[in-house]
Amino acid sequence: MAPDLDFAPENFIITATDLEDPTSFSDPIHFDFHGIDPSLFFDEDGRVYLQGSWIHGYRNTPATVIRQAEIDLSTGQLLSPVLDIWSGHTAKVPEGPHIYKKDGYYYLLIAEGGTHRGHKITMSRSKSIWGPFASFEGNPVLAADAAQACIQCVGHGELFQDSLGDWWAVMLARREYGASFPLGRETYLTPVEWPEGEFPTFAPVRLEQESNRPMAEKVVQSCFAPVSLNSPPTIYLRSPDLDHYAQSGTGIFLAPSQANLEAPSGTMTFVGQRQTSLNAVAQVILPVNDTATGETFYGLTVYKDPFRYVAIEYSNQDRCLSVRVQETGKPLVTLSCLAARETSSLQLSIESSIDSYAFECLQTHNSGRTEQVKLGEVPSSALSGDDFTGTVYAIFASGDGAPVKFESFQIQN
Repeated sequence: MAPDLDFAPENFIITATDLEDPTSFSDPIHFDFHGIDPSLFFDEDGRVYLQGSWIHGYRNTPATVIRQAEIDLSTGQLLSPVLDIWSGHTAKVPEGPHIYKKDGYYYLLIAEGGTHRGHKITMSRSKSIWGPFASFEGNPVLAADAAQACIQCVGHGELFQDSLGDWWAVMLARREYGASFPLGRETYLTPVEWPEGEFPTFAPVRLEQESNRPMAEKVVQSCFAPVSLNSPPTIYLRSPDLDHYAQSGTGIFLAPSQANLEAPSGTMTFVGQRQTSLNAVAQVILPVNDTATGETFYGLTVYKDPFRYVAIEYSNQDRCLSVRVQETGKPLVTLSCLAARETSSLQLSIESSIDSYAFECLQTHNSGRTEQVKLGEVPSSALSGDDFTGTVYAIFASGDGAPVKFESFQIQN
């Protein structure tokens, strides 16, 4: 199908025999489905069915519908026509379908209402995999507890049973503290009761979930963890040129690229990890090389996208350290500028709280004297919005100068 104004989606299946062994992964097996959120249901007779959110167009009404087809997983061939099976409880952007077979029924769980405010989880059921699916009278089965609650935008869920036979729901939602919610959508877990022959009952989503069931304790990182290029949480911006990155011990070498933080496309030399706690700290030590050739801008940033970020940036030509703030729809602003002449190193830090990001520098002069300098503060709301993902702490380098060695890049989340 030709792409529309919204998407040109491509869907595929990859199989693996060992998730920790990249060589065991198959080549992509493409299948023809013009939509998002594909899910597979394996029926008891060995047949496999694909469900997904078919895109009519997000400028259209309806924008999407839940469609289904039988599929051959080995070839990606659809073995039946692609048919509509449910438009949702409200018919507003149904997506994220999952089917469960229980007590003689096929239960269909979806997300609808739009990704952000108004997001919810709804369910229907049928005696046949092809429907008709009858909407649950008690829909939505899960949504934000109240308009003023901390946890909002609850949706995109899935049900599962643990080893003890208890049912749970895992879903996406976001924490809002007024206008501050820079982490975007996070993953939440809530208990579910599913009596025989009935629709399940979901417990409300809480920051501190109350349950009499056995639950794993959340591991809180109480100390700094060094960032490694080979660590699973480490991410790059768009498609990286890996020749621009190297590591030796705790030192990370970045070769600058022409693209800078506000570039909406192209290869940017940028590496970091997501901010996962509202109370977090990122630190890095920069060398100050006044004899380096070429012009290079490098430093530490808390980054949402090319339109929203704050960067502590050093210029080897101007020999100054600047805090640059980019907000959506606003011009790039320099919050402060610190002269770094006669300086041997700069330890940069970004400390976050619910309300703000604070930017500081420990400046070591050539004489050996050190000086702690507060560079400025930016409200967390500047990096908040209707986002799918949250902020990233990263180091970066742009320009045409020589590679830069960053020492002791570490994050406490």
